[in-house]
Amino acid sequence: MFVIKQFFLYIFLSFFLFGCINQPKIKRCTDCHNQISFDKLHQQIDCTKCHQGNSKPFSKEEAHQNLLKHPDSWMVYKVCSECHKLEVDRFKNSLHYTYKKMISNTLKAFGISKNLNLQELKTFNYEKPFDKTSLVVDFLRRRCLLCHVDYEGEDYKNTRRGKGCLACHFDLLNHSIVKPTINHCLSCHYSSYIGWDYLGYSPHNWYEDYRSPFVKGKPPERPYGIEAYQLLKSIHYEKGLVCTDCHKKEEVMFGRNKIKCLDCHQNLSKKTHNQKTLSKYRCEVCHANFVNLDGKLSCSLEFNPSLDDWYGLTVQESSEVEKFFDLLTKSPKLAQPLMKDKLTGRLKEGLWLCGLGERTFEKLFLGRDLYGKMCVLRKKKITIYHESLELEGSLEKCISPHSIGKGNLFNTGGF
Repeated sequence: MFVIKQFFLYIFLSFFLFGCINQPKIKRCTDCHNQISFDKLHQQIDCTKCHQGNSKPFSKEEAHQNLLKHPDSWMVYKVCSECHKLEVDRFKNSLHYTYKKMISNTLKAFGISKNLNLQELKTFNYEKPFDKTSLVVDFLRRRCLLCHVDYEGEDYKNTRRGKGCLACHFDLLNHSIVKPTINHCLSCHYSSYIGWDYLGYSPHNWYEDYRSPFVKGKPPERPYGIEAYQLLKSIHYEKGLVCTDCHKKEEVMFGRNKIKCLDCHQNLSKKTHNQKTLSKYRCEVCHANFVNLDGKLSCSLEFNPSLDDWYGLTVQESSEVEKFFDLLTKSPKLAQPLMKDKLTGRLKEGLWLCGLGERTFEKLFLGRDLYGKMCVLRKKKITIYHESLELEGSLEKCISPHSIGKGNLFNTGGF
């Protein structure tokens, strides 16, 4: 009997011990997360540098302790600086990082004399009750600034991105470090902003009567938050050029060596492109097929919005607004009017709800730039409301539409 017990005990221990020996050992995060496809250089970076957690765990729970699913931009800059310090340092002086012109011009449009960059705006303290300055700052921080590199983007299929360096250098689908693609650029440069027009897109107005009809009984997809008309694509896009063929690292990251049309187009007809003409007109004045314009924008800070008041305007290119109205329809008691501060990431009470008085591709405004050349103008009037406050601002600036064609000045629309 004793011999039989020893035999079965031996069999049991053999299975147990050999089973343990043959179990695969988890050495690092990618043993489980094997969809990660970093290149050889970036594979040397431990996942915990960005995501924290524990890279030498004994269990999933231990591995994910204090895990950061979406690393903040300051952490990304810190990690990237270990190898790319020059690039990160110079990038922090570029317009893609500071947004100084855009912010200062918007404040100036509302009669506020403050020259603030993005980082200064982030630390600008304001509390309720709102005065003129604090209301405009809140509008900028929670409704306007959706496209800076420290924000992850609106929650639509094609507008989500990484933060910091990863906004332009990260493939979310494959979790890999990459060179910037046109899709990275369009995660910010969509809708009426310069960029979508390169592909011939012109955004629909928000009100549902102006938007696309159902396709097979369902609303069409909106990977950028709004549908678009398909107009003429830029001749440069048709020829196979992507954004970074013209907007190179030195311009985007360092703010220098901006390319000009004449750097490439040198053998032009002297009859139409003589020195006198080129000194008076910017190229886009004749060569833009169409210009995307939002003429009037009206926004109200609402703390108790009703579906009746905003019927037909639940789509405003804001995923937060859409989610609120969707929840308000299905579960009114659960719907809270909260909107994220795009600079700090914190949720704050109150929703900025907006309407477009005019959105068109059929108008062309001309003006003069700082050098006296005739340019294409973007004109926009913004009105913001809250309680007894009603503020109006007018923006006007020269732009460079990317809907470039062979030259058809008097046939706007691009069909």
